[in-house]
Amino acid sequence: MFWNKQRLLIFFFFAAIQSELILLPKSLLTNQSLPSSSSSSSVYLCYLYQLKNSKEIYLRNYEIVNPDENRAYIHHLLVYECSIDKQVSYAGLCGMYNVQTMPKLIYQSCQTRIIIAWAKGGQLTTKYPEQTGLKLQPNTQFLLEVHFEPLVLSNHSIGINLEYYPSNEIPRHEIGVLTLGTLAKSPMYLPPRLTSIEFPTYCFHDCLQLFMKNLSTIRIFSILVHAHKRARRIHLYDDTFRTIIDRNPFVYHRQEMFYFRKPYPTIQSSNQLTLICSYSTENDFNQPILGGYNSNDEMCQAFLYYYPKIAHFPFCLSVPLYPNRTKIDFHSQEQSLIMKKQLDSNRYHLSMCGDNLYSNETIFHMKIYQHSKRYSSFSIHYYSSFYVVFLCFSFVTCYLIIKQKKLTFFF
Repeated sequence: MFWNKQRLLIFFFFAAIQSELILLPKSLLTNQSLPSSSSSSSVYLCYLYQLKNSKEIYLRNYEIVNPDENRAYIHHLLVYECSIDKQVSYAGLCGMYNVQTMPKLIYQSCQTRIIIAWAKGGQLTTKYPEQTGLKLQPNTQFLLEVHFEPLVLSNHSIGINLEYYPSNEIPRHEIGVLTLGTLAKSPMYLPPRLTSIEFPTYCFHDCLQLFMKNLSTIRIFSILVHAHKRARRIHLYDDTFRTIIDRNPFVYHRQEMFYFRKPYPTIQSSNQLTLICSYSTENDFNQPILGGYNSNDEMCQAFLYYYPKIAHFPFCLSVPLYPNRTKIDFHSQEQSLIMKKQLDSNRYHLSMCGDNLYSNETIFHMKIYQHSKRYSSFSIHYYSSFYVVFLCFSFVTCYLIIKQKKLTFFF
């Protein structure tokens, strides 16, 4: 009898170590200060969670918990890996629109390294390939972010259940997650009244060469592409025009993870990746559509799950720098087509790639490209970096460079 109790205690001990449940506090969902159903603004809520690991552990799979109770108004769920030395806590509004409400340390340390992404209509359970796992450092914090549509929130909570490898098992390959596309708040500009308009972004070969180094090949086993209601197609391909994924049509309410079969598609350090989102704005009138957080704005992103992991390389983004911007009152399709022609002739992109968490090895890399030919470039090695500082610095620098060429930013 005594031995059975011991075995039972041992079982529960290991079960507790091998799985963890992170739920958004219900108190956040009943906060009276949140926007009501009459508001047009989306709501971003975050919860900082401290892992209970004293040594490295590996994530094997995860499950989204309680999405059905929130199906009508949940847009997406993200989990960020943080790097905070101090004991801090936070539960409240988040995102770039709520920078002032978040503790500075949390915003600096948590808002770039996405390790789990789920969007409306996606699968609830994700299991990594055999002998692969996502490594988590000792005492790592997670920032759980949930984007709610502008509807009345219920008191139902949503979260994620994590399952780890047993402590004595180390998978053969470490998983990485690479975010492609643009920032959530990007200088995207889509004229109204058009049946089709494309928005390209890039992960330039310089970024892959810089961060992959001696790692010649990575294998992609799944991808989640993400956009909002006007997106009709999302196409990712490399510089050999080999298609990696083509969501055609893209369905906003069914943003499912795409799982590849073996042999998995590969990416070499010499490659360049192009992500193109195609939109329809035929149901919009008079006002352009901009990039932003709200569901009525637009995005263009892809989350690549791959192995082996590239160190300190969680994102590879680009921002268009549009020339010849003019303000137009869009009262006809002809005027929209004029602006579309200007956007299609865009020749300049600002490339941004790197990391901002681990201060002793952080590299943030930026370049301006003119088509495939480099126009101007600079690389920054920054320590204890702050992502927003990088962006402000990059935009100001690009403005000074481009102003000399009589071009203008497009924000």
